[in-house]
Amino acid sequence: MMKVAIIGAGLASLLAASELQKRGASVQVFEKSRGRGGRLCTKRLDWGRLDIGAQYFTARSERFKQSVERWARRGYVQIWNFTPFKLVGGTLQTSPDSIARYVGTPDMSSIGKALSQDLRIKYQTRITAIEHKPSGWTLKSADNEEFRGFDRLVLGLPAEQARALIAGHSDIVRQIPEQVHWPCWALGLATKGEVPDHIRGFFGDDTISWVSRLNSKPMRESFTGYSDLWMLHFAPLWSQVNGKNSTSDITALGKEWLESALQTRLTLINHYQHFWRYANIRDVPAIAPFLWDERQQLAVIGAWCCGGRVEGAYLSATAFVQQVSSALPQ
Repeated sequence: MMKVAIIGAGLASLLAASELQKRGASVQVFEKSRGRGGRLCTKRLDWGRLDIGAQYFTARSERFKQSVERWARRGYVQIWNFTPFKLVGGTLQTSPDSIARYVGTPDMSSIGKALSQDLRIKYQTRITAIEHKPSGWTLKSADNEEFRGFDRLVLGLPAEQARALIAGHSDIVRQIPEQVHWPCWALGLATKGEVPDHIRGFFGDDTISWVSRLNSKPMRESFTGYSDLWMLHFAPLWSQVNGKNSTSDITALGKEWLESALQTRLTLINHYQHFWRYANIRDVPAIAPFLWDERQQLAVIGAWCCGGRVEGAYLSATAFVQQVSSALPQ
């Protein structure tokens, strides 16, 4: 039985792990955090549930549409029906389109949970070094643990992290750009105030690029003490200039910006902020759906290989599995 190690537990990794396991491989996933799903994540606080990563996703290819339909039938995905708005000259204007926007139910992390039910995932294990020997791949963690004897290694990491980990181990590192992602500040606000019900999500400006009214998503849990739960994603360039160690008051700035956009006064009840180091995709040359070093049985997959959207993670993982699964012993 082929032994496969997968580093990272984002959507691409979970999809690849599940499919390889179905094809007879023994798969072990390593994840540095306490949860899975990558950007499809939800922060659970005693005052609310915050989708802090991807706010929704779309489906364009027929294959992905079919998978999303299956997820919907199983109950962990629904369409989020609303007419988006756009901030134009400081005023919100309707920006209708025919795009079907999907969300996880009852929250975005439900997708990762469903896809990982039968997988072996070792959480809070940050892999800091890899080594290829005749006996297979050896992985070393930040806690000096060693995991040996893997026939195949798959990296489902942001490009920058994958590049750093495989440097000196494979020539495919040359195909990975040095910078692929923009960062993103995510700010959750629980507020009291009167806001028209039909405003559920809107595109912003060069400070805040997108706003979700989280409690307008389907099947969201209700909490007392406030009227609305908002998620604000700050724009890529703004987030880079005002990085993780910024002295800016992100909460105060976000609340003031939201009040201006909605043209109403809001009372802040609670807040939470998170800095995504790897979020939006820069304008970089397109690469293959995945990178593959056949000699060393080393692969790199991820949403960034296919444009950065949630669907990109699906396309990268499925393309990888389809091409290399023939190498699995039957």
